[in-house]
Amino acid sequence: MATKKTLIIEGSSDATNGDLRQGFDKLLSKKMDQNKPKIILGNGKSQAIKKFLHFKNEGEEVGLLMDLDQPETNRTKDLQAQKLEKYKDQIFYMIQAVEAWFISQPDILDDYFNADITKKLPKRRPAEIPEPKDILKKATKGTKKGEYHEIKHAVELLKRLDATKLENEFPDFKNLLAFLKK
Repeated sequence: MATKKTLIIEGSSDATNGDLRQGFDKLLSKKMDQNKPKIILGNGKSQAIKKFLHFKNEGEEVGLLMDLDQPETNRTKDLQAQKLEKYKDQIFYMIQAVEAWFISQPDILDDYFNADITKKLPKRRPAEIPEPKDILKKATKGTKKGEYHEIKHAVELLKRLDATKLENEFPDFKNLLAFLKK
């Protein structure tokens, strides 16, 4: 039986514009029948890291999911900068940010925003796009749902993502699922 897990995620715990916890829970439930992790939103990156480092719950393993905000080749450098090298098997990145996950599935963006967002996106691997949030804001400007908002829209987009496609596109997401299932 899998060990009970808690996943701390960089993201706002303020549910005024939507509950990110719900979005991530729905996404993870697509790959996990049972034993889904308890999700704790850590707010900013430094706060999430602090919660991760101070997490103590007997018999429970903790993981951390956060934006890398830089190319995936800098993963090790970020672990070192954050003094997290010894936890590398418990740290997972959204590369470069969660918005890259959305850009990786443009059909979901087209459907959700009811606009042809696909043609406004760069034609390269989403993990290689610096500042994917800015790209998404620009691509969605003028849609009926309005310019992309990192909480309000992210909650619904997370729920719509195809988890299998994410696994295939982003190694950290695949590793996160393996960690949560063990």
